[in-house]
Amino acid sequence: MMIKKTLCSLLLAVLCGGMVGPAVSAENDHRYISIRNTDSSWVQGVCSLVFRLDNGGDGTFNNLMVNLQLTDKSGAVLEKGTLDVQPFGDSSATRSTLSATEFSCDAVENTANIVITHVEETSSDGSVHALPLSMFDPQYYQPLKMSVQKSR
Repeated sequence: MMIKKTLCSLLLAVLCGGMVGPAVSAENDHRYISIRNTDSSWVQGVCSLVFRLDNGGDGTFNNLMVNLQLTDKSGAVLEKGTLDVQPFGDSSATRSTLSATEFSCDAVENTANIVITHVEETSSDGSVHALPLSMFDPQYYQPLKMSVQKSR
């Protein structure tokens, strides 16, 4: 099946005048990233947001640059930022990774939604390719409640 997919990609590249676009998009068709904001913290005057990215056990990712927007309840952009993600997904042990970025605490306090607006992947040869946003599956994460048992 993989040989057939590769041959189809090469055939499309030849028919399209040697363009590599079809081969790149064919490679991306099976990849997937689940992303969730797992934590936020105040660090030296700014707020750090932590994200977990998971490939679902299928597909390797090189360095990613994920452009984010923090928006308020009306959808107005409060602040823009970039999440720099190290390579992950080349084995079961590395199928997920954590990455963090910083925003002003005022923007974080007023955020109703985090929007992924653009994603680029840097290939091992140094070339940069935009990834389809449809590859991302944002997950709403709500941590479990914790308590401390009362003394008797």
